[in-house]
Amino acid sequence: MCGRLNQFAKMPALSLAGRALKVERQKPHPSEDKRAQMVVLNNICPTDYADVVTLADVGEGKIERMRFGLVPGWARGSKAEVAKKFTHTFNARCETVFELASFRRPILRQRCLVPVRGWHEWPDRTTPYYIHRADDAPLLLAGIWDVWESADPGDAAGGPRVTSMSVVTTPPGSYLARFHDRSPLILQGEAGLAWLEPETPVETLRALLKPYESRQLEAWRVSTAANLSRNKSEEVQQPIAPPVPQDAE
Repeated sequence: MCGRLNQFAKMPALSLAGRALKVERQKPHPSEDKRAQMVVLNNICPTDYADVVTLADVGEGKIERMRFGLVPGWARGSKAEVAKKFTHTFNARCETVFELASFRRPILRQRCLVPVRGWHEWPDRTTPYYIHRADDAPLLLAGIWDVWESADPGDAAGGPRVTSMSVVTTPPGSYLARFHDRSPLILQGEAGLAWLEPETPVETLRALLKPYESRQLEAWRVSTAANLSRNKSEEVQQPIAPPVPQDAE
């Protein structure tokens, strides 16, 4: 699972396949849900908005604010109704992302990367760990996105449009398996570029859906304050024990 994200106060320089990816921040659509204006950096939970990178042109990307938890464009009802119905779409399992109704259209042409400082996992549902790169460089999580708009007049004042995303997950690599039985799909280099490119063939996309292995990954135990979704402070990332070594038994 990947249900708690942490991002940078300032978007770091991004590079894919040895090339700098120029990214420009986009203003939210005029009809976007007003919650898109609320900036959350720590302990980003489902229904919070996060910064997401999509491809604008070759070598150029754009940063957009998207709700964490995909609402498919075909959904019907008010914002409250669809939010209740789509409560578990913040992750899209790689094994079923091409088949499930909520994901099978976005995976084909609406893919994104979610730059994060790290994320949280709970091996025993009560003890949180913060997972990140030891050098604090950004990790690029593969995602899919969609746009939904409410036809309910009652949603007009708060913004009837919801641009949303889900993080794709895979089985974990050897290190990450110590913390959960799922892991976000992490992409680098040419793989990241291929993910962003709308015309990438399905067979190429399927080949990218594999566990991530890296000696750069590091995890440490953090306070149970991270369990509280309302806690958006730096405290949720602070270690209370030494990092778990890569080669631990």
